[in-house]
Amino acid sequence: MNARMKRLVSDYEQIKKDFAAHPNIVVTPIGSKPPEKYHVTYFVNGIYLLPDGKIATLSRHEVEITLHAEYPRYKPLCRITTPIWHPNFRDGQICIGDIWGAGESLSDIIVNIGDMIQYKSWNSYSPLSAEAAKWAIENKHLFPVGNINLFAADYASAKDTVEIDLFDENDNVVSGEGETTDASISENDFEITAEDLSGIEFVPAADRMQVLAAGRTGGRKINFKTIFMKGLLWAFIGGIVGFAVQELLTDATSSETILRWMGYSSIYDMLDMDIDLASSIIAGAVRVSMAFFSAFVACGLGLFMGIGEGVFYGSKEKALKYAGIGAGVSLGIGFISGYIAQALYAVMVSEYSSGFTAALVRGIGWAIMGLGVGASVGLIKPEKKRILFCCLGGLSGGFAGGFLFDFIVEALMTGIDDTGTGARAVGIIIMGLLIGLGIGLLEQFAKQAWLKVVRGEFEGKEYLVFAGTTSIGSSGKNTIVLFKDKLVGPHHCDIVLEGGQYVIVDRGTPMGTIVNGQKVMRHVLRQGDAISVGNSVLVFHTK
Repeated sequence: MNARMKRLVSDYEQIKKDFAAHPNIVVTPIGSKPPEKYHVTYFVNGIYLLPDGKIATLSRHEVEITLHAEYPRYKPLCRITTPIWHPNFRDGQICIGDIWGAGESLSDIIVNIGDMIQYKSWNSYSPLSAEAAKWAIENKHLFPVGNINLFAADYASAKDTVEIDLFDENDNVVSGEGETTDASISENDFEITAEDLSGIEFVPAADRMQVLAAGRTGGRKINFKTIFMKGLLWAFIGGIVGFAVQELLTDATSSETILRWMGYSSIYDMLDMDIDLASSIIAGAVRVSMAFFSAFVACGLGLFMGIGEGVFYGSKEKALKYAGIGAGVSLGIGFISGYIAQALYAVMVSEYSSGFTAALVRGIGWAIMGLGVGASVGLIKPEKKRILFCCLGGLSGGFAGGFLFDFIVEALMTGIDDTGTGARAVGIIIMGLLIGLGIGLLEQFAKQAWLKVVRGEFEGKEYLVFAGTTSIGSSGKNTIVLFKDKLVGPHHCDIVLEGGQYVIVDRGTPMGTIVNGQKVMRHVLRQGDAISVGNSVLVFHTK
C-alpha cells in the first residue's frame, strides 16, 4: 500500500467516526473504498446573492471534494454546487488555501469549509470573489451568519484511533519525531490494509440521518400538529364566523320573516284557517328558518376548512378554490340538514320527551350538517377513501356537537344567559372543533403515504401523498407548494404511484432532487427515504 492509499484509508476511517451521526453535516462517499470523492451536505446558514442584488439566507449547501492523484501532496479539489456569496467561493470553486495543510485531515477540511460557509472564517484580502470581499468588508457586523459548532463529532461508533500520516515530497512518511521512513517498507506499520476494507460497509450519514429523523417523529402515524393546523384551527375560526353570520341574519331568516315571504304579514292572518293547515304552514316556516341557521353555520365551517386546506399546502390560489368548494357544498348540505333536523325534531320530540331524546335528535340533524362539511373537505382532493373518512369525521363531529348543544344551553342559560346567544356560540364552536378533530383524525388514519418535513421553512409539517401524481414545487399549481424556498423550482419534482410503488421523478431543475444524499432523476421511494428539495428535507413514509 503506497503513501497515497494509506492517506485515503485513514481519511475514510476518520470520516466514518466523525460524521456517523453528525447533526449538521452529511458525508456520502462516492465510488469504491477507500473513496476518492465525497459528497458533503451542510445544514448551516450561509448567504447568496439574488439577481436584484439582495442577500438571501440558504440553509443547505452541497459540496463535492475530489482527492486527485496528487493528494495529499497538494490540496484536494473542492467545489460547491449550491449558490453562495462569499469572498473565498466563486463559480463553484472553493479556495481552501488558508485552511489547507498536509497535516490537516479531510475531516478538518470538511468542518472548516462549513465554518467558511457560516462566515465564521473568511479571507477578504486574497479572495476568489472581489465583489463578495468588498461586500464582506463593508458588512462585518452581519457575521457570522451561522454560529453552529461543527466540531461536535460523534465518536460512539469509533473502534480504534486512526493516525493521519504526513508525507514529504518524495512520498516518505514523516513521523511525529521528525524521522523519515521509506513508504515502500512501511506497510506493516499501518494497521488497516486494502483487504481489510473489503468487509467493511460504510452506511452513509444520509441514511443514518433519516433514521434519526424518523426517531424524532417517533414513527407516529398520527400527526397532531397537522390535525391542529388543518382541522382544529380553521374549524374554530369557521365556527366563530358561522355563528356570527347566523346571528346577524337571525331576523332576516326567522320563522316570522319566512311567513311574510309566504304572504302572511302576521300569525293573525291564519286565524280563519283550518288549524291543521295553519300548523303545517307555521311548521314549514320554522323548518326553513332552521335550514338557514344550519346553512350559515355549515358555510362558515366549510369556507374556513377549505381555506385551511389551501394554506396548509402553501397555495393562495388553491385556498380560494378550496374555500369556494367548502362553502358551496357546506351551504347546500347545511340547508338540507337543518330542514331535516327540524322535521325530525318536530316529529320525535314533544314536551314529554326526555332531554336525552331531544339531544339525540338534534345530534342526528347536526350530524347531517357535519356530513356536508366533511364532504366539502373530502371533495377538495377527491379520493374515495379520503372522502369517506372526511364524511365520517364530519358526521361524528357534528353529532357530538349537536348532542351536547342542549346540555350547554341548559348550563349557560341558568341565571347567566336568558337569550341563549352565548349557549349557541359555545355549542356551534364546539361542534366546529369536533368536526375539525373528526376530519383530521380520520384523514390521518386513512393516509397511505406521506412526507414529513424535518428541515426547512415548513419543519414539522406533514403532506399527504395522493394516488396518481403529487407534484412539488414553488408554483401554486402544485399539490405541495414550498413557496418560501427560493431554491425550489416552479415544478421541481413529482411523486407518482406506479403499480403500487411511489416513484419520485425530477423535472429537470438546476438544483436537482436529492434522495439519501444522491442526486436522482427517477427513484423508487422506500420507507424512511430522505428527499432534499431546495432547502427542505422531507422524509417519505408509507404504511
